[in-house]
Parts: sequence; structure tokens; C-alpha cells
Amino acid sequence: MQNHFYDNQIRRYILQFVRMFSGYTIKTGKKMNDNVTDYYIRVPARYGDVSRMAATILKGNSENVVNSAPFIACHVQSLIPDRQRLQEPFFHDAVSINERKFDDNTQAYTSEVGNKYNVKRMMPVPYLLNMQVDIWTSNTDQKLQLLEQILVLFNPALEIQHNDNPIDWTTITTVEMTDLQWSSRGIPAGIEDQIDIATMIFQIPVWINPPAQVTRQNVIRNIVNNIYTYTDLDSMDYDPDAFEFFADLKAQASVIVTPGNYALKVYEQSGSTLAKVYANGNYDDNIKWEDILAQYGTLDSGVSRLRLKYHGEVDDLNADVIGTLASTSDATALTFVIDPATLPTNTTTAVDKVINAGSAKPGFSGIPAVANGQRYLSLNAAKSSSVWGIDISANDIIEYNGTAWVISFDASSYSTRAYVTNAFTSQQFKFEKGEWTDTFQGIYEAGYWRLELVTTSP
Repeated sequence: MQNHFYDNQIRRYILQFVRMFSGYTIKTGKKMNDNVTDYYIRVPARYGDVSRMAATILKGNSENVVNSAPFIACHVQSLIPDRQRLQEPFFHDAVSINERKFDDNTQAYTSEVGNKYNVKRMMPVPYLLNMQVDIWTSNTDQKLQLLEQILVLFNPALEIQHNDNPIDWTTITTVEMTDLQWSSRGIPAGIEDQIDIATMIFQIPVWINPPAQVTRQNVIRNIVNNIYTYTDLDSMDYDPDAFEFFADLKAQASVIVTPGNYALKVYEQSGSTLAKVYANGNYDDNIKWEDILAQYGTLDSGVSRLRLKYHGEVDDLNADVIGTLASTSDATALTFVIDPATLPTNTTTAVDKVINAGSAKPGFSGIPAVANGQRYLSLNAAKSSSVWGIDISANDIIEYNGTAWVISFDASSYSTRAYVTNAFTSQQFKFEKGEWTDTFQGIYEAGYWRLELVTTSP
């Protein structure tokens, strides 16, 4: 049947209850080999509600087999509705959970966020589960040892957890002892060697959960809208003069949505990289991070992450620069520690230093004497009459080939994006639109940065 539902809920309560009485021992005397060391035996605990067939097999198909002792048997005495805990039957509660992303190649979970789910929990039904525990002993000393170990625990009750599901709101309950019958023997006992049974009654308030509704979330992280794709307005059935404002539009534009529409500035200060939020057209930098984080989740200092779309492509989710965030004494700034492994791969060989070729000279001001393979990135131009002997444009990379300086990277003729590292400072630079800038420092408009925090409960 497609409507069949069974989740072992009552069975899990019973199993956890039986485990409470597992592992008890009694002392029976001294070990035979030394007659000094105390000898202990472990008392088994089992669920006592066995079928007739199972009982026949255990007794070897004979009525002459005597039950062994000591022994603890547990079984259900009753399961009754608990009207005092009955609540609104049509109430439901929804929680959102995130899976960790699973890597099919390594067959392991990564630190990135995977699938998102929405779980709609229905109101469970309350019951009182009454359990009976029979302690089988062959003498009074055994019974006293076991009862003393058990009775001291219920003051007045114990907690049990019947599963490890973090979104199950009924996972923890209590076990309370409500009654105790000292012995099953009558007086006079006579000469019959009868096994003594002490009976304890326990009450457990349980919940029986109906099936939850689980749906997978398809969260829109970036919205890209094709505003205008026509290049020939004359071919359309309207007067193009009425739409002159389209002239400034590109072939495709992106609309990116970020809660609060905040921008983010990433910059270096006193040897640290900081992240600060900007608002109102990037002139208001007095925004406290606690106000921003309240919309996203909770900052776990040194663990929560920031993703930067340094490449400017909102639909590329796999090439972000990523680092961890940590709080500072400044409420408007967070420390950003970048993960070097997320930086883009260099497209050209590293340079020894970044220099001003118009004033720098080999062998002076921290620049070593000329040597084969030296490479420098120049921030400004220099004429052929300079010490370099060649015309250098701003943003060029020059290299000494053993006999003369040559242009290794011609900024004026390079139109694609490039990356290079300054070996002196380990700082990486990005070449774009004709100039070199820090790869990830700068201002990121709304939608080009993303937080990965601890999600707050709804």
C-alpha cells in the first residue's frame, strides 16, 4: 500500500527503556582460583513479551526447564491516550535545514552548503506508555543488590532520547517509576524453591508523530534578467524615437538582488584585510555588522565565510575568492582571512617587485643589481633614455633576458584578464581594462558578495 506508514517509534521507546536496565551486575562470592577477588556476574535484560513459539524454542520444547536467575524482563503494561497533554491537532511547524555538499568523486562531504530542505512537522499525538520490569532473583541478596543500583537513579525520573534526529521535537522524554511490588511470593513460602520476582512499574510520556512533509528548496541566489536584446529598433512595430532611453543600455544587463542592497569594501589596514559594509550609494560606511548579520544568521568567528565574486560574473558560483571572517573591536569592520587556494591561477610568471620604472634603478633603493630572469611590474611609464634602455608603458611587465631588458607583458596590446603574483609581498594582481589591481580588494556592489554563516532557527 502506498499509504502505509511505520517508523518504529514505539519500538524505539521500548529499546531505549530496555537499555536502561542493561549492564547491571551482582556479586556472588569469591573467585575459585584465589578465593580473594570478588566475583561478579552480569544480569541480562530482555524484552519479556515473547511469542509462544519463541518461548517453546527457548525451553527446548520441554516444560521441565527452569527459568534462570538473576534476570530482568521488561514488557509493555499499557499504552493509553494522555488527554492532559493533548494540543491543537491541526498545528504544524516548519523548519529549514541545509545539507553539506557531497562530492561524488571523493565520496565525502565537503564544507560547502549542499541541498536545502523544508520540513513541515505535524502535531504529534500524546500517549502514556506504562512499562513493567520484573526482576527475577533466586535469593534476597541478589534482589537487594539489583534494586539498590536501580532505585537510586529515579529521583524522581530519568531522561531518555529515542533517536538522534535534530529536527524531531519529541526525541527526549522522561521515565518515572510509579509503583513497586517487593515480591511475588506469599507467606508462608513453604518448602518450594520458587524464583522470587520484584515488579516495578514505570510511566513514560511519549509522542507518536505523523509523517512529516519534506520538500526541497530551490533558492534563487542570483537573478539575471535580460532587459534588452534588440539591436535594430527600426525593425520593431513602434516608433524608436519614443524609446531613446534604450540607447544607453547594453546588449544584456544583470539585475542582482541582495537583502538591504548593501555594498562591501575589502581593504588592507595595518597588515590585516578588513571587510566593511557600505550603504546609500557607497558613501555611508558607518553600518554595524550586527545589523547586517541579523538578516543572515550568526557569525562564528574564524569559521563563518565570505565569498567574493572578484571576476564580476554573477552566474559563476565556482570561482569565488573565499575566506573566513572574525570580529574586531570595530563594530563596522570584520577581519577577512583569505584562503589562498581559492585565488585564481596565475596566467603569467610572478614578478620580483612592483616598481616605478621612471625613477627606479637596478642596484638602488631596494632593487638588486641586474641579473638574468629578473621581472618587474611598472606602475608608470619610462622612456628608452632611462636606465632600462626601452620604452616602458604603465602596467607593462619587463624582464632581463641576460643581455637587455625586454617587454614581457605588453599592457597596451593585452585585452583579456590576466593574473600575476608579486613574489616580494605574495600579493596577487588582476589585469583588467588596461590596468593591474589587487585581485580581491575593492568595493563589491550588492549581489557580488555572499555570506556563509550559521543559520538561525525560524
